[in-house]
Amino acid sequence: MINATSTVRIKSVNQTHDKEGSLIAFGIAEFYYRGREGVVADEIPYRSKGAPAVIINSKGVGIHGTAEGYIDQQVDIRENYKEKIATLVIRNFVLAEPISELVQRDSNAHSPETPEFAKELLEDNITSTDEEFDSKPPL
Repeated sequence: MINATSTVRIKSVNQTHDKEGSLIAFGIAEFYYRGREGVVADEIPYRSKGAPAVIINSKGVGIHGTAEGYIDQQVDIRENYKEKIATLVIRNFVLAEPISELVQRDSNAHSPETPEFAKELLEDNITSTDEEFDSKPPL
């Protein structure tokens, strides 16, 4: 089993119920990773059952969140070859707000000034002539 924790955006939501009546939500989820070209978006089929399915189904298409679960690989035999299909099985889903932009600090930006009371404390410590403080090593 391949455990996975990823931030995803739900692109489609379908629902069904199992024999016991538990809700099953499934569809396509979009996740992001960093590649050579920068941030890359990719899609994976997903399915969830129970509480995560209720959250996904109630909020609908376009929600962002952190999905915890595992990757289930199923083998689909087609004529002369086997195709492995990966599906993200979501066992826990926590809603999150998307980050719309990457925040970068401008090196030319104005930094906040030191308040006056802090400047006074700093000056008092620098101009201290007390030999007792100067003779003791710090810590």
